[in-house]
Amino acid sequence: MNLGKLCTSWNRVVQGGAVLTLAAIAGGWGQGAGSIPIKLGLWETTVNSTNVMSLPPETEARIAAMPPEQQAMIRARMGGAPATSTHKSCVATKQSMDDFLDQAKERTGIKCTFSNRQETANGASFDTSCSTERGTMKGHSDFHMADDEHVSGTTHVEGTMTSQRGGTVTMKIESTMTSKYLGADCGDVKPAMPAAQ
Repeated sequence: MNLGKLCTSWNRVVQGGAVLTLAAIAGGWGQGAGSIPIKLGLWETTVNSTNVMSLPPETEARIAAMPPEQQAMIRARMGGAPATSTHKSCVATKQSMDDFLDQAKERTGIKCTFSNRQETANGASFDTSCSTERGTMKGHSDFHMADDEHVSGTTHVEGTMTSQRGGTVTMKIESTMTSKYLGADCGDVKPAMPAAQ
């Protein structure tokens, strides 16, 4: 797996975590007495992410030796500029946060564990630790429910991976997400699976 694909996969974990968390919120987290009843149905989630990668010194030296136009093209692919994605998800059943996080433990070749799960009447947070054959990442996510139709959250992830040439690459992903309820009818959107817009 090349670094671009790995970055894309890790971004999917962040985005997938937002969708799964939304679904878990709809399930009332652990069905606690103070839970805000998030509505079942179609939701739209927008994730704004910034990725920053640090390359091994020998790779940085090769890039520095390139013509300026080529350097700019490669640096643009490394991240740093904010990226926005919007997905629709269908929350069709009430399940606990544990059920949904368990579904996210292994996606696209990345194995994840979740710890330090905290729940309040209007939000939740948890830590994430993921690994692939080329690297690891750790992060923290916080989510807040303004009401039964609006959820927002933040995720901070840091990771280290090995490039195909054996050098170590570090990466940071900062994401914010907002979700809003669109209606009871999910249309063509399948439950718990985001559909890119």
